Amino acid sequence: MDPEDQLISPKHPSLLWRRPEKRLTTRKFLTRLACLLVIIYGLRYLATIHFNFENGSVVSLQESWISSPTFTSSMPTKVKEQLFLSVPNTGNATATAKQYSKHPHLAGSSEDYHDALTVLEFLQTELGIAPRPPSHQPPIYNAGTPKSRAQTIALTSRLGPRSPQAWIDVYYPYLNTPLDRSLDIVDETGKSIWSADLREDGNEGDADAAKYRDYIPPWHGLSANGEGQGRLVYVNYGTYEDYEEVLASGQNFSGKVVIARYGALFRGLKIKRAEDLGAAAILIYSDPRDDGFVTVENGFAPYPDGPARNPTSVQRGSAMYLSLYPGDPTTPGKPAYDKAEREEGKNVPRIPSLPISWMNAERLLKEIVDNKVTPIWNTMAAIPGHVRDEVVIVGCHRDAWVLGAADPVSGTISLLEIVRGLGTLLRNGWKPLRTILIASWDAEEYGLVGSTEYGEDFAEWISEHAVAYLNVDVSSAGSKWDAVGSPSLAHLIRKTAMDVSHPSGEEGKTLWDAREDEGPFKPFGPVRPDGKPGLVVYTNSSDAQGLNTTISSHRILEIGNIHADADVMEAYEASRNERLSKEEGRDGTSIGPMGSGSDFTVFLQRLGVASSDQGFAGTPYDAPYHYHSIYDSMRWQEVYADPGYKKHLAIAQHLGLLVLRLTDSIIVPLNTTQYALELDGYLDRVESLLPSLDAEGGISNVRVAFSTLRQHISQLQETSVLLDIEKIEAEELFEELLSRMPSFPGSLSTCRHQNTLTYRFKEWVKRIFGVQHHRRDAFAVDSWESLLSSYDSDEQEDKAIAGWLEHRLYMLTGLHGPGLPSPPPILDFIRAAKRVSRVNHKLFFFERGFIDEGGIKNREWYRHLGVAPGKWLGYGATTFPALTEAIVIEKNMTEAVLESGRLVELLKGMIENLKV
Repeated sequence: MDPEDQLISPKHPSLLWRRPEKRLTTRKFLTRLACLLVIIYGLRYLATIHFNFENGSVVSLQESWISSPTFTSSMPTKVKEQLFLSVPNTGNATATAKQYSKHPHLAGSSEDYHDALTVLEFLQTELGIAPRPPSHQPPIYNAGTPKSRAQTIALTSRLGPRSPQAWIDVYYPYLNTPLDRSLDIVDETGKSIWSADLREDGNEGDADAAKYRDYIPPWHGLSANGEGQGRLVYVNYGTYEDYEEVLASGQNFSGKVVIARYGALFRGLKIKRAEDLGAAAILIYSDPRDDGFVTVENGFAPYPDGPARNPTSVQRGSAMYLSLYPGDPTTPGKPAYDKAEREEGKNVPRIPSLPISWMNAERLLKEIVDNKVTPIWNTMAAIPGHVRDEVVIVGCHRDAWVLGAADPVSGTISLLEIVRGLGTLLRNGWKPLRTILIASWDAEEYGLVGSTEYGEDFAEWISEHAVAYLNVDVSSAGSKWDAVGSPSLAHLIRKTAMDVSHPSGEEGKTLWDAREDEGPFKPFGPVRPDGKPGLVVYTNSSDAQGLNTTISSHRILEIGNIHADADVMEAYEASRNERLSKEEGRDGTSIGPMGSGSDFTVFLQRLGVASSDQGFAGTPYDAPYHYHSIYDSMRWQEVYADPGYKKHLAIAQHLGLLVLRLTDSIIVPLNTTQYALELDGYLDRVESLLPSLDAEGGISNVRVAFSTLRQHISQLQETSVLLDIEKIEAEELFEELLSRMPSFPGSLSTCRHQNTLTYRFKEWVKRIFGVQHHRRDAFAVDSWESLLSSYDSDEQEDKAIAGWLEHRLYMLTGLHGPGLPSPPPILDFIRAAKRVSRVNHKLFFFERGFIDEGGIKNREWYRHLGVAPGKWLGYGATTFPALTEAIVIEKNMTEAVLESGRLVELLKGMIENLKV
């Protein structure tokens, strides 16, 4: 001790003594702290009130319980949508195009993995997700592991994340890549007399195409190994009817090499029919007859010197038998985990196939491929909403056969512009009502692999929580905008398209008007050779004498001095007229049904989630789209498909608004009545098939079964109309009560201080004194909006939640005693929220009603008995598929009665589900 601190005792001058230390015991400390807290809270209490000296009562500074906007993190719908629409711009679209379309990105390749990481980083940046420190592993998880499963499942958990998340799921499907291919004409001795150059020319006029000319050789994904040799048999498009026509002429396919043109149906089904009939191999080529008027023969230079088809371009693509089942061939119905048990694929060819150019539409085939299990990467992100157990999903695939400027980079551009818009809204204080899941799928080109594996992996979760799935694949490949979707989404798709400006910017026109657009090369006229208006159709080569055309043996349509294949043009006009005329009549919307061919398939046709797809496609008056070739490039996109990227942005705006309206509407905007009305048309089409089968017998039984089916469709319509009334009443009551709600007590926006050291210290002091701590998530309720997810709670729990919320309101406002305004009707509001939630679940479970666990005969993976890809169509949709195919393919009246009965049983369940 310092000498100056040593004092002499007056009693004992010879001794030193120390001043006694004042010890602060724990009890004294807590007592003083408690007093201090009482003073602090007392001052806060006094600051929130004033005395009315006229009557002596205590009055709140707030005039009533209504103190702030009711949805604490919302913004007016018009402001929100205008802000979102202002975000997509051509500068960003161009930059994204350069980032993703100037290099190949085949599924499973190193470039594909790099793109997955790039998309992940983009999602993290735009959605405000803090990147992990370099010392931490990136959020990349093998599918099936606890971490992978937790990322999705936790989104709808009461303890799940409250802020946006992003991650990558890795699946391991069976894919292949080409090693060697050859095509030769041989003489009787087997000696080659001609060998085809199977490469595309890589014209220097398109620098990217020239650079990657040989990077990914033309071949069919999932095609068979082997060698085929035989005489050629031409089958036109290779439809089921085309093959039947050849058989009827007396020819057979055993040991033959089939040659077919692309178009009319999915390529895999051309191969399957050839295999079923004993063919040795098949060649598929792109025929300029399908390019309408924009051909070399009409004076247009071939790409890249002009808009006509480059004669060496080759359409790659999957050879999968898509109408049997999509996804990994070796794990049907199950996710393709790293160590998954595998079986021999049943949806892949057993005969070799090869895509060839128009220049090489010749004879024989030899092909070798490398088959192996290959990792693929689905890049995912999620924005948790107030209503955690309802999820809107939007997605686009990322992989391409080569450069993929249209397929899928144009779709990816639109998807990422949507993410930019959502990120902007988040930064401006918005939080979605429902959770949003964003997906960049991988390996779509091989057969919808990435999305299918995810759907099979999380089937139960998706079935329980998904409101809708919105897909985009190719945003821009031509002039005509088209959309397909579940009938319940049709009115929303149409209304939203009318709220988006036409890509041209023309005053008074909207995206909806773009359904009628036909391309820049439509000839003026028509003018006949005699100079008078009209069309000329030449039906044989002598009529077409003098025309410079390789298609003179076919029907030719001439307008002025240019010509096109009459069959192609008539098919186009018929399809166009049918599509546009669907807007007429009580069940018309111009939104067609969905077949397959993109990532919506697993969601709609296996799990029963209302879905949509859209994009700009080509017409006979557009520059031909070099589908899946090296010429699907950024240059082609910028010169012919979408100069200025206006169509890309229109898709982003429309799809983004669909996401927002499905996400933030109190009542989910799904129209079950529209769907029920369209079922009459489905049955009309099936009934129209019956007269041709009179000779088969048993039709009277089928007509009786159809009458019963029609009665149940009518009952479904009536029940749905009653639900429409309930929708209106439930929403009106909810909004009226919501207007009387104050700021939510202890919502996330007002309780951020709970993470501070001061808050945690105060809570510790409260526990010391035995004060009960009310956790924010005691009832998994953190906003008025989140009460919409409590539809399955019982009355006792509702009362407990209401009491807890009233307690929180009193605690936060410090208001007690007589003379106060009546508390808000919290229990009534909870009941109204439950009513809304029950309605919403009826709406998005409506599509689930078409799911039958037995599936469609001989292709049981498809479980939707309302719509599916046609057995011999692939991409094309067949409504009431099992019933239709029992009549058209099986020609079995007993089976038709059985399938009609299955539909009746499904409809009974749907009627019961819709009842209010």
